[in-house]
Amino acid sequence: MKFSPSAWCILAAGICILSILSGPSEGQARSCIALSSQNDPASMKVGAALEHLFADQTPCFVVSYNPPARSAQLLLDGEVDGEFLRLADFAPYQQADVVMVPVALVSGEGVLVSRDQKITSLESLGHSALGYRRGTDWSENLSKFYPNRIAVPSYELMVEMFNKGRIDALLIDDLNLRGYGHMLSGTTRTPLKETSAYIWLAARHKDL
Repeated sequence: MKFSPSAWCILAAGICILSILSGPSEGQARSCIALSSQNDPASMKVGAALEHLFADQTPCFVVSYNPPARSAQLLLDGEVDGEFLRLADFAPYQQADVVMVPVALVSGEGVLVSRDQKITSLESLGHSALGYRRGTDWSENLSKFYPNRIAVPSYELMVEMFNKGRIDALLIDDLNLRGYGHMLSGTTRTPLKETSAYIWLAARHKDL
């Protein structure tokens, strides 16, 4: 399975949001729903599609992009109306006043990337340095017991560190991997985890 932010998935999720939210009453100005997401190529692609598909709807969507941990905190602090792309079991949201839109925006795989053909699992890493993106729940959970892991603030920096030999392997989802594929030629790529990502909304919207 590959990450596929298809238009119909995004359309279905957007319609589901519109069914949860109430539009402005007659005479009120047109409003937009403020969403945050992570500042990576995959999130930007999905965000651009949401804004485009619902540009003429009420409400519409306005998306901002932030580092992963910051993006989640914006929703927890009530500074935005919602956030995407997050897993159904994203820990910070489990006890928070937020609600998940039950339509996956993307489904796919978390991938281990290495230049060593013998490295096809976390167990085969030995003492190699493993990079993961800070604030990305699936890779943080998958590697939490690995002793030599390095938290990196962005995929862009992680790929740069990998190419300079500062880390030996990295964890990345396959949609973002496509965006950096030209920089990771000749690597061994092993799918480790199937994932689906969703939109989460502030709970104040769920009964509107």
